[in-house]
Amino acid sequence: MIFSLHIQARYNPAMLEKILQTTRVRGFSIRSMDVKSCDAERLLKIHLTVESDRPQERLVTQLNKLGGIRELTALHAVADSAPLVERNLQKVSMMYPV
Repeated sequence: MIFSLHIQARYNPAMLEKILQTTRVRGFSIRSMDVKSCDAERLLKIHLTVESDRPQERLVTQLNKLGGIRELTALHAVADSAPLVERNLQKVSMMYPV
């Protein structure tokens, strides 16, 4: 199943790493992620879409245990996972652009 989460967390360099590590350790694959920082409020606003056969509560519970999480909302769950599109990407060197 695919789950979508909205997270507001304390703005610090390690917080995003903790969220990603917790997601990986709990057996969820990240499908998409959008992160915005709000300097005035010292917050990270994260929209995270993950996929796993495991229950959503397993991830939500662990993320809520992180010290810097201010708000966590599970937006929706989709029963059937959409297939990942495999792309044939060419490797491009930034040193020698094509």
